[in-house]
Amino acid sequence: MRFIHTADLHLGKRVYEFSLIRDQEAVLAAILDLCLREGAQALILAGDIYDKSVPAVEAILLLESFLLDLSEAGITVLMVAGNHDSGERLSFGGSFMKSHKIHIAGVYEGQVEAVPLEDEEGPVTFHLLPFIRPSDVRRFFPEASIQSVSDAVETVLSSIEKGPGRHVLLAHQFVTAGGRSPLRSESELLQVGTVDEVDESIFSGFDYVALGHLHGFQRIGEGPVYYSGSPLPYSFSEAHHTKGALLVDLAGGPARVRQLPLPALHAMRRIRGEMAELLAEGRNMENKEDPARLDYLEITLTDEGAVADPMNRLRSVYPNIMRLLFSRGESDSWEQDTLIMGEDLSVMEPAELFSGFFLEQTGRPLTGRQSQVVGEVARETEGAGV
Repeated sequence: MRFIHTADLHLGKRVYEFSLIRDQEAVLAAILDLCLREGAQALILAGDIYDKSVPAVEAILLLESFLLDLSEAGITVLMVAGNHDSGERLSFGGSFMKSHKIHIAGVYEGQVEAVPLEDEEGPVTFHLLPFIRPSDVRRFFPEASIQSVSDAVETVLSSIEKGPGRHVLLAHQFVTAGGRSPLRSESELLQVGTVDEVDESIFSGFDYVALGHLHGFQRIGEGPVYYSGSPLPYSFSEAHHTKGALLVDLAGGPARVRQLPLPALHAMRRIRGEMAELLAEGRNMENKEDPARLDYLEITLTDEGAVADPMNRLRSVYPNIMRLLFSRGESDSWEQDTLIMGEDLSVMEPAELFSGFFLEQTGRPLTGRQSQVVGEVARETEGAGV
């Protein structure tokens, strides 16, 4: 059995008010081409299909066109809702979709949908588990003690009856390995604490686990448990990711997994320098018709003095600037905007968390006096039991 695994399409996504719908249209075409080129029998879409629970019309039409193309190509589609999706909206018309080999699990209704496929080695069953919280599961298992997401997922998985053959699970949860959190990026919801964590050990017994939720491609633990990552970068902390989709071969032994790159209309890059040099570089790229000039950019200006009308001047040569920052002699350490280790968040004090939030929103760190005030407020809040 050969299939493609991707997730976190976030159709309709806007980054710094830039619509990415054309970029998404291009990457969906590339995913379809990948399925055809590699002879995939199925395509897995592991949640966060849309960016919002009430998606824009253009996002709905884009998904409709994509599913139509997949259906006409004879490719089975296996899709689950993520935390950004409305499960009810995503699965609308599900019965009709099934007749066209499009299987969508939007809302957990007491059992995990199983989709049986077959290849020359026998049956392969795909189990479709949408994003769940404890409240989604308790009413179906009144005797079970379900206090956390991990309890909910473990309870649901224990109810699956596996027949002969190979078994693949689709899920959209925050999965860790032995308490060690995976790498995360800015565009993902930051969680504090461990209530949403699910350890990869509870997925034992599956031949492959296709995860969505985190935007960086990574394997979780030692088992066949993989995040495909998003097919496009959705924040500058993902600028150095290699984006792609996973090609999974499930035949003749353990799953063989390869990440295959996907082309993008625009790269996402960070550049820095003084205004004069950046303008000169941009005009040189324009003269050479270098397509990199059209990349989505975060620009950090390092001029010591005031700069007049910086955004409009820079956009005259770099039309797709998403974000403009300034660095005037401060330490550069606060500008390191790379992947965030989730386990660090669980032990950070409230003042530290606010400092990180302030930096992300303003592009500069708190001053000494601001840090003092935040610390005082945090201590007063904790003392009041809020």
